Amino acid sequence: MTLPPSPAVSSSSPAASETGRRIRALATVLREAPQADAEVLLAGLARMLDAHMGRGHDDVVSNRRIRDQLDNIELLMALEIERAGVRQTPVPVVSRAA
Repeated sequence: MTLPPSPAVSSSSPAASETGRRIRALATVLREAPQADAEVLLAGLARMLDAHMGRGHDDVVSNRRIRDQLDNIELLMALEIERAGVRQTPVPVVSRAA
């Protein structure tokens, strides 16, 4: 499966180019993740989709479930990225209201 280019990727700015490179690298990590990790990632994506489908964008409970799943996926992806040797410049952490 090939990822369609995102709007940011189709731009020719240096930031968009870096974003496109990072997205391709992450797609490669996902594609090459060990079967067990891939199953966990797919299950997390399915839970996010379930939390989102049929609910409004202002559904607080659904949005919390999606953020929790994203946190879990981000952790697993960080492990896969470390294993694959794909890194990016750290992004400053922005505090979000609970």
